[in-house]
Amino acid sequence: MIEYIMDIKIRPMTINDYPQVHEVDILTQKQYLGKKFDQMSEKEQNFHLVSRKSEFQTNVDTGYCFVAENKEKIVGFILAYETLPFRETLYIRYIGVNPELQDKGVGLMLCQKLIEKAKQAGITKIWSLINTDNPQSIKLHEKIGFKLNDRKEAILDI
Repeated sequence: MIEYIMDIKIRPMTINDYPQVHEVDILTQKQYLGKKFDQMSEKEQNFHLVSRKSEFQTNVDTGYCFVAENKEKIVGFILAYETLPFRETLYIRYIGVNPELQDKGVGLMLCQKLIEKAKQAGITKIWSLINTDNPQSIKLHEKIGFKLNDRKEAILDI
């Protein structure tokens, strides 16, 4: 049985969230890449991170990026943007949840908030790329209702 966290609040991402989002990003990359991440140079690590400071304001400005807070501490985030020129389509760039809180509904709550906002904006499709060696991401996308193509690309018609 999955234990859900009741104190989670989902809100739009702001520029002030950078330090905590970056921290969660590092934790998820360490989880995914293991010891290999710690052995990388700072430049190589930065290549794998999605929370690059130089791009953070651009993410915030999309209006489709959210953070999950538990007692005012960011424990997860979702980066998404409208794909142009393909109006009415969103692309999920990344979903990151602190490994200690995975499988507790945080990723699901982030995705539900994104879908709610997308519907309000007239978005009809959401795309997401999934690494084939990331079973937690596959499970989350399937739970939401995404149709997985070759376990790499997930599409949700809303």
